[in-house]
Amino acid sequence: MKWVLKALKYLFSVVLVGGLAAYLWFWALPVGLNNYVNKVSIQMVLDSPEMITSLGLVDNTVLDFHSDKLDSYTAESEDQALAFLREAREGLDDYGPEGLEGQELLSWKITAWFFDNILRSAEHKYSGYRVNQISGVMVNMPQFLTDQHRIANEQAAVNYLARLKEFGRVIDEVKVRVLDDRDNGVVAPDFILDKALVGMRSFSDNPVANNPLVTSLQSSLDKLMISMPSAKQNWSPMPLRWSPRKLFPAIKT
Repeated sequence: MKWVLKALKYLFSVVLVGGLAAYLWFWALPVGLNNYVNKVSIQMVLDSPEMITSLGLVDNTVLDFHSDKLDSYTAESEDQALAFLREAREGLDDYGPEGLEGQELLSWKITAWFFDNILRSAEHKYSGYRVNQISGVMVNMPQFLTDQHRIANEQAAVNYLARLKEFGRVIDEVKVRVLDDRDNGVVAPDFILDKALVGMRSFSDNPVANNPLVTSLQSSLDKLMISMPSAKQNWSPMPLRWSPRKLFPAIKT
């Protein structure tokens, strides 16, 4: 019996030391350029529920902690992301380009260009139209929810409903950014606003039952043949009715 306990202690010690070494090697103090880039990439992905879903690696698994959430669209969250990126870019210089060659040097240059390009673009804070006829949350978010949020079981459907409610929060956050852009002289031309409003009204003015966010859910449930009467009864389509319309006054001004 004693030798079993000794073996278990030895095994535990090996696992502990190995785990600590792996933590230091890959995460706390990444050894090598590839480990550093992998660490930064993972941190960026983990900060974005939408990006995790887009990757499609852990949705509907025991590791799924994100499928009922959407990204933050506030100025504060953008500032935090840029601060992280600046720190990551500074850390990249600790791994090159001196002393690198071949594929590692190419990886360093590509990563440096990617970070620098984002940071340079961020210097022009008021330079684009957050809402237009071909992009923005009223175009991209419905596409994300219908095309990338995979409903594979009942919990995934419940998470989808949670994300519909989150959609209202996202629109409110973008509204604040649109107003801030306007106050700083960034207003889209009339032809862009007119076309954007046509798309928004077609999204919000049709009967809720015909909304693609609703029909997509029903289609997924029909395919899965899931019986979830309580979820259907408790689900409120109100975000589909009022959230887009709350954005219209901000755009019209």
